[in-house]
Amino acid sequence: MKPYHPLAFFAMFCSLITLLLLISFGGLLIGFIRQDLMAFGLTFAGHPLTGLTKEEAQNEIVRHVQEELTSPALILSYGDRRWEASPTDIGLTADIPATVEQAFAVGRSGSLPRRIVDALSCALRQREIPLVLRQDTVQLKKWLDPVAASIHEPARDASCTLTPDGAVHRLPSVTGVTLDTAALADTLALELTTLRLPRREALAPAIKAPAIATDDLAAVDTVLGVYTTYYDPNSNRGKNIERAAMALDHVLIKKGAAFSFNAIVGNRVADAGYLTAPVIVDGKIEQDIGGGVCQVSSTLYNAILLADLNPTQRTAHFYPSSYVPAGLDATVADGQIDFCFANQLPHNVYLLTSAESGTLTICVLGAGSDVPADIRLETAVIGPNPTVESYRIYERNGEETGREFLHTDEYDIPPPDPQQAGQAPDPPARRPLPTVDTVPSEETDPAPRRQERRSSRGSVLARHASAEDAA
Repeated sequence: MKPYHPLAFFAMFCSLITLLLLISFGGLLIGFIRQDLMAFGLTFAGHPLTGLTKEEAQNEIVRHVQEELTSPALILSYGDRRWEASPTDIGLTADIPATVEQAFAVGRSGSLPRRIVDALSCALRQREIPLVLRQDTVQLKKWLDPVAASIHEPARDASCTLTPDGAVHRLPSVTGVTLDTAALADTLALELTTLRLPRREALAPAIKAPAIATDDLAAVDTVLGVYTTYYDPNSNRGKNIERAAMALDHVLIKKGAAFSFNAIVGNRVADAGYLTAPVIVDGKIEQDIGGGVCQVSSTLYNAILLADLNPTQRTAHFYPSSYVPAGLDATVADGQIDFCFANQLPHNVYLLTSAESGTLTICVLGAGSDVPADIRLETAVIGPNPTVESYRIYERNGEETGREFLHTDEYDIPPPDPQQAGQAPDPPARRPLPTVDTVPSEETDPAPRRQERRSSRGSVLARHASAEDAA
């Protein structure tokens, strides 16, 4: 018989001891489990729960939670401002029973071998039981709303106004600040339930830049040109004028940029608030939505001419208008006829428009250094119906220094007033045009031999050019 090596006896002895220990340890674990005690190796927030009953474990967890869920649970900051919230403020609560049940389930789920493995793994490696937290996002958002309101700032464009003495007053722009509390509440809710308190969050609200910045108006210091026309404020036509004028108020045209009347004012339709008023359709006076808007485009045309801006697209009416001299009108029609101009000046220009009590005034503001000369407009009737030539005249110290030919317009003789004659006869069909608006003239000779509109460099009142005497 071959003798056993001493090392073999030693290995067998160690194996036997290990088996006995495992059996003893496993029996002890099973004993704990059967006695409704917490498994070996369980901890909560670093505190052991081994061998505790449910009630004892709950008391231990409650004691620790009371220490952790202290004020503040949440700290927000924005710049040099700071807000703190307690767990109660933001609806953060601990679910103690759920936490205890989570701890008690260790080594008690699944088949017997699986439970033994789970219990052994916990005993050998230790297992931290997380606190089950409940976050009321509605309550959290409710707390965040006043915070958001306190930092909210609507974006505001830089703007210009005129003082009673005609001076330009500039107001700075404001950058918009908006905090999305719903999205922030969802993000914070996930972080807060980890119990890493207090949760610190530097707010990052959305920033909205203004459309017109303070720098855009830095050079605007005077009125370059201004023109005034008159209308009946109690008519549908007057309401249309006021609506279109509103769209032109506080409009910036940057240097080198182009302006489109139709793009800025938009379609003249009922949904936009426009009413039915007289228009011209293929030379015939009819009723249609948006009548009267051409008075706004014509007033703007005169204002930009006096400001030395260059028209790039302009169309005369079929008939002379009553609110501006023949040769100084500019008709428009949705999607068909536009009035456009370009800002070729070295600096930005800015429109101020007012329409109330029957007076429509459009001011073009800009840098006084851009237009050193005085400007006036001159029209001359050179043919029948009438046929009119228009000029822009430059003066300095009362002396003419330049004359710019603008265009020649050939009008048709307007029909009689339909309210007086019963119906308007068909006018000559020499020049059919798309739908445009006008007010028919009551005079057979709508323009004297020569008409002028002057812009002086003195005051705003002196720079107003009125068309009330024009047919």
